[in-house]
Amino acid sequence: MLVTLASNGAYATSTAPPQPSASQTDAAAASNAALASNPAAAKDPLVARGRYIALAADCGSCHSAPGGQPYAGGYPLKSDFGIIYGPNITQDVKTGIGSWTKADFERALREGRSKDGSYLYPAMPYDAYTKMTAADMDALWAYMKTVKPVSYTPPKNTLPFPLTVRSGLAVWQDLYFKPGPFVPNAAKDAQWNRGAYLVDALAHCTDCHTPRNIAQGPETQHVLAGAKIEGWYAPDISSDSNSKLHGWSVEELTKFLKSGTTPGNAKAFGPMQETVHDSLRFLKDADLRAMAVYLKDQPGGTQLEATTKAKWPADRLADGKLVYENNCSSCHQSNGKGIAGSVPALANNDAVTASEPYNVVMAMLEGFPAQGTWGAMGSFAHQLSDDQIADVTNYVRTAWGNNAIPNATPWSVSNWRKNASAPSSAEADGLLCPSLATDVLQPALAAGPAALKQAARDNAKMSALVGQYRTARPQSSKAQVVEALSTAYCRAVAADHVSSARASAAMANFAQSAAISLEQKPAKTTT
Repeated sequence: MLVTLASNGAYATSTAPPQPSASQTDAAAASNAALASNPAAAKDPLVARGRYIALAADCGSCHSAPGGQPYAGGYPLKSDFGIIYGPNITQDVKTGIGSWTKADFERALREGRSKDGSYLYPAMPYDAYTKMTAADMDALWAYMKTVKPVSYTPPKNTLPFPLTVRSGLAVWQDLYFKPGPFVPNAAKDAQWNRGAYLVDALAHCTDCHTPRNIAQGPETQHVLAGAKIEGWYAPDISSDSNSKLHGWSVEELTKFLKSGTTPGNAKAFGPMQETVHDSLRFLKDADLRAMAVYLKDQPGGTQLEATTKAKWPADRLADGKLVYENNCSSCHQSNGKGIAGSVPALANNDAVTASEPYNVVMAMLEGFPAQGTWGAMGSFAHQLSDDQIADVTNYVRTAWGNNAIPNATPWSVSNWRKNASAPSSAEADGLLCPSLATDVLQPALAAGPAALKQAARDNAKMSALVGQYRTARPQSSKAQVVEALSTAYCRAVAADHVSSARASAAMANFAQSAAISLEQKPAKTTT
């Protein structure tokens, strides 16, 4: 899912790849763990190819619970009707697929039917996997046979009756599912067709970016035009003139698929960040470019328009502006442009201006963890009311040249709040600071809380603080200096027991000040 949503809050600068949040899994770790106990299998070319296919298809994400064993199931997939938990697909005989044959496995992926013949929920994208080539299916099966058995039964799904009766899915399949292999387009070259196979089959992009009707059937007249998924909104990624991709080059789109970084100081967050972290970043550059070539050549998705054209009252927009100035502008800036490489822009951000306001609201309610050089954003679920979140959402959707419909309402915020993974009140009032190696953090902590707080308010003291740290650790990069000092400052602020939202804003200012000091001539240290 292509979500380029801005992040607010404290900067945790780092040169390391973005790490998964507590709600995420790690596909690479899952894949490596699956082979660690079987060195012979790891050297098998067919198994290696299968591992690559598993990463491309993002199998590890949906079948590995946060903190659980690789492929043992339990990951909660949120739907409009309830939660569907990913099943155990390890080689355990009783709780996994250890008793399955290759024919059983292939039937599940190609026909959406389990070993016992029962229908699978379309949360598993078998409508895409049905297009998988025979060679890739063979390789994937060879890899799955190497997965260590884990005895674990995921929680029961929380779907209401009659959705618990799987036989009813036969009607859904008759209406919306067309099994069959991928058919190359003879009028296109090999690169285009490789991209089509990856997008439409393995990576199943269409499943997230195509809107669905009330029966969860894909609206084929709006392919890739954007859709709601798990409380987020996957934007239009067709070549429609309203799509953000319309203005991107093949090179820019390839870079985004690899890194989650986009033109215009935006960043992938939410489910798309998970997709980049768990799947796309492991793909070969040639495959990512093929995907970009294919996506750039797609017809417009006839983007869906919001149903209401009503304007949000001017006084409510003014209220939203005030909420923004008090809670958001210190990071995202008064002009909505953010800070390059640290705080993404809200201005001209396709996730902010999507036809529905899900992404902005969910960001306010759930917050974000720090991701590499991109800062963390604290949850505002316990600081702002439904009215305030609706007001600020509509403000950012219409400010700085953004031309979205201000259609967030207190009622919709209230409903989304119920399903949001917001921290508890106690968690929201606490502050989780990054963890660093002792030798990296100690020179920053040595200054003491009082000096760190003074540096946050005094540029000269900040310059001296930066100079002291660089003297203690001259081998540190600029990013590492900011990371260490910001982490030390985080601990000082956490001791004051301020809200995470307020602390995030304070840390953002501190990190920005430290970064500016690094560009200046270091101050002389004193003893």
